[in-house]
Formats: sequence, C-alpha cells, structure tokens
Amino acid sequence: MPTHDKKRYVISVLVSDRVGILRDISAAVTDLDANVDGISQTVVAGYFTVILTATFDKPHPPDRIRGAIEERFGTDEAAVVVRPYERRDAVRRTVEGEDYVVTLTGRDRPGILKAITHFLAAKGINIEDWHVEFHNADVLHIGEVTVPAALDIQQVQDEFRQVVTALGLAAIVQHENIFRATNEVGPIKSLLGGKPNA
Repeated sequence: MPTHDKKRYVISVLVSDRVGILRDISAAVTDLDANVDGISQTVVAGYFTVILTATFDKPHPPDRIRGAIEERFGTDEAAVVVRPYERRDAVRRTVEGEDYVVTLTGRDRPGILKAITHFLAAKGINIEDWHVEFHNADVLHIGEVTVPAALDIQQVQDEFRQVVTALGLAAIVQHENIFRATNEVGPIKSLLGGKPNA
C-alpha cells in the first residue's frame, strides 16, 4: 500500500511561456531547503508545463510550497499543484513488457488521439511519452509505449495499422532498440559491439 513521504513532494506548474520560468520555480523550491530530484518539462502551444519531485530538509504544508512558487509569478499567472509523494514499497513499472516507438503521420483531423488512445488502453498498452507536432494541415505523432509481454506484437501492429488507416494516417510501430539504431548514430556502435574511433 502506498505511503506518504513527508519530505518529498510532487509539484506541477502550468504558465504561459516566457524566459526564466524554470529558474523561478527552482529558486522558490531551493529557498525552502529542498533538492529537485526529478523533472520533466515541455512547452505546448505557448504554454510551459513542468512536473517535478523535490525532497525537503523538513516537511512543509503543501500550501506553503505552492505559495512560495506563486510569489515568483504575477497574480493568477501560474497554476500550481503540490502533492505529497506517495512511496510504494515495491517500485515497479506500470506495465511489464517491451518498449516500442509509435510514429504516425498524415492529415490532421478531430478524433485521432481519441481513437489511438482507446485502442492502446483496450490492449493494456501503457503510454510512457507522447509528442505531437503540427505542420500546416499535417500532423506528426511520436509516442513511446510499453507493450505487455503476453501480446503478439505482430497482431498488435496489424490491428493498430487498421485503426490509423481508417483515420487517413500512416503508422510505424518499432521496437525501441530498432528505432534508436535507425535514428541515432551513437547506439549503432554499441549494438554492434564496436568501439568509437579514437
């Protein structure tokens, strides 16, 4: 059963993007004698969003942490959420299986994400990360997913392709290692057991 870590908190901030946001957030947290020990940040459509974990020297009420961060911004400029970190006795992945990279391309239209996520959830496939880029009327989806070991990946690929073809999209589902080997120069040498040039 999860237990609360009285000194560690999960913090999320949403604010219109500008220079110095991460500086302001980290300064507010550090000034409360905390260490940021996990972070994921991105900008979507002009909005900055970050989720981070921070461990404090002593427990603080979530309202105090939220107030310290909000003081770095204008009135109602940032939406801040602070929650105690829930520690699980046995840390494990949400889904045990293999990691795959999903790439979708084609003309943008309403309902794409709904159809894709419905298919993945019905199969028990967990989305680890998902990124969408728009280029005029076209869209590019790149996602990292974990496919349960019990599933037949060939069947998953075939069924997924049927779903996205009906949406007018082209799809590629590749094992993470294959994707990295074909898209990054560095990992190829390690996969082949070669040594980098001196």
